[in-house]
Amino acid sequence: MEDCAGTFQPDSSKCSGCPTRSTCPRSQSRNAVASTQSKEEVVYDVVIIGAGCIGGAVARELSKYSLKILLLESADDVSQGATKGNSGIVHAGYDDKPGSLHAKFCWPGNQMFPQLDKELRFGYQLNGSLVLATNKEELKILDELKERGRKNGVKRLRIVEKDELFKMEPALNPDAIAALHSPDAGNVIPYEYAIALCENAVDNGVELRIRREVTDINKKDELFEVDVRHWEPNSYANARENMGKSADGSEPVGGGGSLLFKAGVAVSSLTVIAKGIIMALDENINDDIRLQSAVATVFVGIVTAYLLLKPSSGSKKRKPTVLKDLVDKCSGPVGSGENGKVEVTDMFTGGSGSWNAVRGVTVGRESVKSRYVINCAGSSSDKIAKMIGDDSFYIKPRLGDYLLLNRNQGHLTSHTIFPCPDPVLGKGVLVQTTLWGNLILGPTARDMHNESARDMSQATVQEYILSKCKKLIPYFDPKETIHAFCGARSKSSRGDWIIEPSSKDGNFIHVAGIDSPGLAGSPAIALDVVRMLKETGCDMPRNKVSKLMTNYCSVYQINHMIHLSHTVSFAVIQSQQSTHHHS
Repeated sequence: MEDCAGTFQPDSSKCSGCPTRSTCPRSQSRNAVASTQSKEEVVYDVVIIGAGCIGGAVARELSKYSLKILLLESADDVSQGATKGNSGIVHAGYDDKPGSLHAKFCWPGNQMFPQLDKELRFGYQLNGSLVLATNKEELKILDELKERGRKNGVKRLRIVEKDELFKMEPALNPDAIAALHSPDAGNVIPYEYAIALCENAVDNGVELRIRREVTDINKKDELFEVDVRHWEPNSYANARENMGKSADGSEPVGGGGSLLFKAGVAVSSLTVIAKGIIMALDENINDDIRLQSAVATVFVGIVTAYLLLKPSSGSKKRKPTVLKDLVDKCSGPVGSGENGKVEVTDMFTGGSGSWNAVRGVTVGRESVKSRYVINCAGSSSDKIAKMIGDDSFYIKPRLGDYLLLNRNQGHLTSHTIFPCPDPVLGKGVLVQTTLWGNLILGPTARDMHNESARDMSQATVQEYILSKCKKLIPYFDPKETIHAFCGARSKSSRGDWIIEPSSKDGNFIHVAGIDSPGLAGSPAIALDVVRMLKETGCDMPRNKVSKLMTNYCSVYQINHMIHLSHTVSFAVIQSQQSTHHHS
């Protein structure tokens, strides 16, 4: 989001440019507070803490209303927490406990994804899922899952017998005898989904500030005061200081320096013009000198008027940016990975994008006033709750490790393949195809309060994943592993999601402890947050200029369109060759 102009558009020919700025302020969206207005003076209707898929979905839904909304993210970009570190499965909801909030929101959210993808174009693959059974005991579990799904409102579930199963997926474990098929399960690239939500929210007027860690929250009269620490990468702060500029990048382009320059020109010119007029009117001075003074005075007046009335570079509406030019100008990767392994505590505030992992330094402090606060802070949501004296829950982080295999392994399955679920560890280690055509293997379920799980070596983690997945798809090649990653899931001490106004303050709403299937439930959760805000008495007139559709185009979709155009071209050539041959 650094130095972006206009709305988020993949086609520069359609870019509207930015109506108010030549570039965005550092680490903020273009909707940031104007330079003439103090941030401390602004009162927001809603502040959302956390810009993962939950915070992004809430921000996007609230942007449909005429509210002043601020979205705060502690990491160096949106989606850097658990949203980035997961498989992106849009679960159907058949294995969630009936009556739980997991069950309440998963299926309705799942059903919203096809339309969401039409509007936001993040890339959605409706590939379906299969839960395998390899013996009679597991067959009973399939029946239980199907019945649980029926109670949760999940449609189109059915048990697939062996013959049909292997026609659907020939590369399955030969011991499989049946599977529970859910055609409504799908998958996304999770960070693409979160980015699309946030960008659409910003296009609709939501202000986004990244690299903002909430440090304290107080209530004065009817307003929350949210204290925020603004950090920037140390390399950026040093570079700014070497240029004689503020480390937080706060001065607007063409802003303060331009105003001081104009003020100096005005004072100096008025002094010269005044003296020129006096000399031109003084009859005791030679006529030639009076004429020269008059001409010089008029000239100075014209130049002064031009300098004062000329728009500053910062107030010009910048022309659309040619995206190809930006790509061509990009530098190579900065850094060499010397920071080492990201600590678990860093995952609570952005993982590899956290201030510690990026080697950030504090460059400023901000205080934000708001009527309502929505806590979508993921693994830090209990910390945020305690800032208002709410200790009704705590987060028990559970790490999920994944292995990503090359695309030459993607042909082995089209569905997401699950084992029968574990009563303690949940859905289990699975094999999943991605939109890119890779295979994802995982996740583990390593509870951080369990020392043996927490201290597992990387080799042990990989061996565990591979051994589990071989029982589902035995034919993949482990040597084709190209990447490994890990995410911290925010399991709550209550054993269920926490979606409710705080018992300490009804204007402070928790959307906390959202573990799997949180991504699937996110759009339905966002609708419930809107409902809760309305019930508190929040005035929510509709935003008449909000855009449901976005001009965002995911990297996946761009590549898909290129591939599709090549496929169509090849088909046309083949057709022409065939026609020519027969003629």
